[in-house]
Amino acid sequence: MSLFSLARLVTAGGRGARSRLAGMAGGVAVGVMLLLLLWGASDGLASRTERSTWTTLSSGVSAREVGDPAAAAPGDDTVLAQTVSDYFMGRTITRVDVAASPASTVAVPGVGRAPRAGTYYASPALAALIDAHPADELGARYGTRAGIIGDAGLAGPDSLVVVAGTAAGDLDPSRGGSVSGDSQFGVWSIAGFRGAAYPSVAYRTVAIIGAIAILLPVLILVGIVTRLGAAQRAERFAALRLIGATPRRVADIAAVETGVTSLAGALAGAVLAWLLIPVAARIEVGDGRFFRTDLTVAPFTVVAVVAGVVAVSTAVAWWRTAHAGIGPLGVSRERSERRPAALAVAPLVAGAALMLGVTLKSLLDSPIHGTAVLLVLGFLLVSLGLVTSGPVLTFWVAHLAARGVRGTAGVIAMNRIRRHPRATFRAVSGLVAAVFMVSVFAAAVTTVTGESARADGADRLPTSTVVARLGIRPTEADAAMTRASRVARTPGVTVAVIGYSHPEEGYVFAASDAAWLGLPVPAGAGHVRVASDYFEGGPPIVSAAAPPGTTPAILLVATDGTASSTERARTAVLRSGLRTVLPPATRTELAASALETTANRYAGLAGLGILVATVISAVSLAVSTTAAVLDRKRMLGLLRLMGMPVSTVRRVILAEAALPLATVFALCVGLGFLVAWCVVAGLTQGRRTVGWPDRSYFLALAVSLLLAAAAVAGTFRTARKNTEISTTRFE
Repeated sequence: MSLFSLARLVTAGGRGARSRLAGMAGGVAVGVMLLLLLWGASDGLASRTERSTWTTLSSGVSAREVGDPAAAAPGDDTVLAQTVSDYFMGRTITRVDVAASPASTVAVPGVGRAPRAGTYYASPALAALIDAHPADELGARYGTRAGIIGDAGLAGPDSLVVVAGTAAGDLDPSRGGSVSGDSQFGVWSIAGFRGAAYPSVAYRTVAIIGAIAILLPVLILVGIVTRLGAAQRAERFAALRLIGATPRRVADIAAVETGVTSLAGALAGAVLAWLLIPVAARIEVGDGRFFRTDLTVAPFTVVAVVAGVVAVSTAVAWWRTAHAGIGPLGVSRERSERRPAALAVAPLVAGAALMLGVTLKSLLDSPIHGTAVLLVLGFLLVSLGLVTSGPVLTFWVAHLAARGVRGTAGVIAMNRIRRHPRATFRAVSGLVAAVFMVSVFAAAVTTVTGESARADGADRLPTSTVVARLGIRPTEADAAMTRASRVARTPGVTVAVIGYSHPEEGYVFAASDAAWLGLPVPAGAGHVRVASDYFEGGPPIVSAAAPPGTTPAILLVATDGTASSTERARTAVLRSGLRTVLPPATRTELAASALETTANRYAGLAGLGILVATVISAVSLAVSTTAAVLDRKRMLGLLRLMGMPVSTVRRVILAEAALPLATVFALCVGLGFLVAWCVVAGLTQGRRTVGWPDRSYFLALAVSLLLAAAAVAGTFRTARKNTEISTTRFE
């Protein structure tokens, strides 16, 4: 009889066998689908970062900072460029001003040849905003539209980017980007624009660790589903041994069965991943949504993933069957597992020690070369160690608990855990990994939430007041006053006030102007000094001051409070010809810009990781618990036949799931926080740290446990149905 004929004989076991194979294929499909989507997201993050960081001009080809743009005329093979931030209704716009010669050969990403002075290219999202609002609120800032920026120059479909053509003399080296410093300061002469795959080594490391953290529960799920129906298969393999099949032939049959099933599941997973790309592309991460092409995995990668999953599943099935020792009567008795060795805890201890050592060296200002690589290695060891040490810890706890347990359910559960610690822990390993990963993500994201915005209050600068810090030269003082008066005549503007730099700190205003702004004016003072912190949301610290100099340093434009008036005032400032050091913005926009770091933009990935880990853990627990019931239905059926009520069977199932989880729950939480602290503090040399998470973390843990309880409760019906007296069979 051929190998495939024997395999068909084994799998022809009626509805139960077909359900088992369908479950295996479904689990593999889910795992491959998530794996391909994660792979695509990882590549997509790198691609979108490269497309967006070309605006960081210092990374351009032959980039050279220019001190006097008017004297450094652009050539045919170079352009002068400057990146600044702009704002519109609370959203940040990246503006790149480019001065190029008429015959310039330098290509701007997504644009091609640089636009002529007075024209601009806008991203599709920004063009839609411009078209939806009056020109004096937004469009008039940039000139005449010459075209739309292509996808090659944008992070995603939500990106707000404008490339504006300008004259070299209109570029100002004193003008910067944003308070956060993310935008490039100064004017640069470059021969070509170039982006970076990731903002820094630190964030590339975080991305790798995040991918591993999400991938671990996926791999656990695939491992669990490939063991579905192990007891039923062992019975059929024993029957084959009884009719003369050799152990090698039985292992080959198991490999064929698993290989064909996993191939079907892997192909289905690849199709599901392709179908879900439009849905996944709508998830906002960092700067917005993905382009669909960002999440599309190359065909070679898809083939490699499918082939790898099938090869590994097939090899593991062959190895397990070949070493299971199945004979003609191989399933007449349940065989106990070999006692787990204490050495299995070593990876966990080694990983934690490695991460702690690397982090402490970094905090002592003597970081080890290759800190990022060592932290990734330590994280891998800790993740692997949780899985390998779980059976050891579960066995020890069950051994101690068995001495004091008295109830029937407890005795059965504790003895089964002691005999099968690996199988018992494997059932909850997905949930264990989820608790660990949720703790890592939740702790890591506290480094972002720790940077909170200023408190608000009635005495603060109104959020509808536009602040423009000026870079006026002494010879331009009179012209600046004239231009400021024109801004004051803009519809919706109530007052425009000029301030002057104080020799020590802050700005000096005339007492009458300070009163217009609603500031407290000391009695008899002709001029007042206002602390700089007030213009970024701080409290008003006002004191009398001597008359200031003659060069304006700041312009405050108060409006009637409507969003349209605020944007008209901002546009009026930008078109007035006033030389600004920072883009005109409200204090809330300045505060948001100060908090807008790479860590903040990618904080949403933590929430996505928590969601994925939680859902996969619930699925893994449901599958593994159901499989355990089906594998032991003969033993549980015999107990029911002897008079055990079904409620006792339920308590046995609950105890077998609860004990291994309770054993390592606190360990997972503690290790999660430790790993997050090591990664954040180690990569930043202590400049960042982690704090205590907010209520969302405890909500995520509660949801995980509730899903776990629901998964276990869902198996009660399977246990009752498969242990009824009418379904109990004897050979």
